[in-house]
Amino acid sequence: MGFKRFVNVVEILAGVAALVFVVALFANEPGGGSTAKSGRGYDIYVSNCARCHGQAGQGGVGPQLAGVVTNAFPDAKDEIAVVRDGRDGMPSFAGDLSPTEIADVVAYTRTELK
Repeated sequence: MGFKRFVNVVEILAGVAALVFVVALFANEPGGGSTAKSGRGYDIYVSNCARCHGQAGQGGVGPQLAGVVTNAFPDAKDEIAVVRDGRDGMPSFAGDLSPTEIADVVAYTRTELK
C-alpha cells in the first residue's frame, strides 16, 4: 500500500510540474506586454525572441536581456554572433533570420530593452 501512495504522489507532482511549465511558457507569450512598440527589430524580437526572453526582455525560459545585454556584449558583433550561431541553450537563428534581420533585432535589444 505504501508503494501505491508513493506512485500517486509522484504522479501529482509530475502533473503540477507540467502545469507550472506550461504557465511559465504562456506568461512569456509574445503580445502579453502592454508596450505599444513597433518597427522591424521589435517585430522580429516579438516573433522569435520574446517567447524565451520575455516581452520586455525581463527573462523567462531564457536569460534577461533588458538592462544587461550591452554589459554582457559591449561589442554588438558578439551579440550578433550569439543570435546567428546560438550558444548554450539558445538555438541558432542563421537559418531563420537574414543577417539584416539579426542586426535589426540586436539593435532593438541594445536600444529599446532597458
